[in-house]
Amino acid sequence: MNNQLIGDAGEYLVAYNLSRRGLAVALMNNGTKGVDLLVTDDGKSVASIQVKASQGKTQPRQWMVGKKQPSVADNFFYIFCNIWEDYNREPEMFIVPSCDVFTSVNWESKVPLFKIKADTEDLYLSNWRAIEEVFNTATNKV
Repeated sequence: MNNQLIGDAGEYLVAYNLSRRGLAVALMNNGTKGVDLLVTDDGKSVASIQVKASQGKTQPRQWMVGKKQPSVADNFFYIFCNIWEDYNREPEMFIVPSCDVFTSVNWESKVPLFKIKADTEDLYLSNWRAIEEVFNTATNKV
């Protein structure tokens, strides 16, 4: 599959997983800088999602994140997807707060990469609660 199709598949995969958790998801137009999806539960609180998808072939789990450092916010997340070449293998999705991406990427590198390390895999793998907490916290403030 080409990179555009993998990227689109990642966005739809993430949108599906958020929708089945009762959240409304809007896919942004191609070319929108820095945000692929906007997510809400009631229209008052919003989370922004940047999806990075790759066609996983081997283990080092790493994704190019671009040269521009992300804005850091409690409601901004990256979701890194491995969509395996093996159709029988379920895709992996790592939900990572923007502050963690900001602090763990070498932004001076020629090709800035975010890498999943063994000690953080369990923290991020399928951690949909991180996004759900944005809405739980907003509800508790009202």
